Amino acid sequence: MSEIWDLYTKYRKLAGIDHERGNKIPEGLFHLVVHVWIRNSKGQYLVSQRSANRPTFPLLWECVDGSVWKGESSIEGAIREVKEEVGLDLKPEDGQLVFSKIRGENVKYECKIFNDIMDVWLFHYDGELSLECATTDEVADCRWMAVSDIRRLYEEKKLVQTLDYFFCVMDAERPDYSHIIGRTVKGTVDRPLGTPHPTYPDLIYPIHYGYIDGVIAGDGEEQDAYVFGTDEPITRFEGKVIAVYHRFDDVEDKWIVSLDGKDIPDEIILGDIAFQEQFFYGKLFR
Repeated sequence: MSEIWDLYTKYRKLAGIDHERGNKIPEGLFHLVVHVWIRNSKGQYLVSQRSANRPTFPLLWECVDGSVWKGESSIEGAIREVKEEVGLDLKPEDGQLVFSKIRGENVKYECKIFNDIMDVWLFHYDGELSLECATTDEVADCRWMAVSDIRRLYEEKKLVQTLDYFFCVMDAERPDYSHIIGRTVKGTVDRPLGTPHPTYPDLIYPIHYGYIDGVIAGDGEEQDAYVFGTDEPITRFEGKVIAVYHRFDDVEDKWIVSLDGKDIPDEIILGDIAFQEQFFYGKLFR
């Protein structure tokens, strides 16, 4: 039986297209995938070993992951994948969305092109492991492991390498941006909408990008900002900081500035900044 997916725009809107697994995803569209990390009260994480018959990464270790089926929500797909792969019955209320990431044609590991929206979930679970209750044979073994054990697997190339975000994200403290969000700021647009990136000319800015007057960021340079609210050419801006995009694997945060001060949905912000942020792991904080 073929696996059918919904396809989405970069703004996480349904495209109204049924897509069969294995076929090429049309340009500009994405399918939804989930990564599911499960942590117990000892601070250990459940990792699973892929079966030898898996077509990709056989016998490597990973978290539960998979594609969300047509008609499913992200958390429904996460709970189903956990039951299929490791036989656990999880409750939606025990899970939290850690971060989401749009991975396009420019993001490649092992020559793989993703074209997906990846939701990373974290669940709390203290019950017994029950691999014999799994409904598929995708997993050969599963174990609770400390972070140090998972790092050892990664360094020995025994962990799927696309899970490198684990070490900078899963135990990261929530940053406090209460002193930033809501501020009115002024700044300069030095990379206007429609212009190429100064180092990577194939990267075109779909929104205005600039820096805040008088604020120095973690990299020692002026604080960067994505500026929302106009498609017209501008060189200066004044607006309200409505969110901060925090990069887990970089010293820079990106302030999200709304020129008219109105709120902008997460899906719109993440879709418009994905051209650049797909190369980092990060989360939008309000």
